[in-house]
Amino acid sequence: MLPGPKENGPYRDRDIDCQEALQSAFRAVTRLPAQNLVEAAGGKLSPALINLAKDAARVGWGLEEAETAISELAQNYLDDLGE
Repeated sequence: MLPGPKENGPYRDRDIDCQEALQSAFRAVTRLPAQNLVEAAGGKLSPALINLAKDAARVGWGLEEAETAISELAQNYLDDLGE
């Protein structure tokens, strides 16, 4: 199960906490085709990543913030591959 936010409502570094909460689950789906990760980095999530965002929303993250966190994780993943 994904961890929820530390507090209800906005707080400093909530976006980073969201990325950290999703990171392990994101890694489990990084076996997706590279094109899906490229699309996710651009904000177009595959069905598996949309489901991950919905799971995050169920534990207290906003759906939009979860989708943004997933896109940022995808970009970070691609950046790491390029190094």
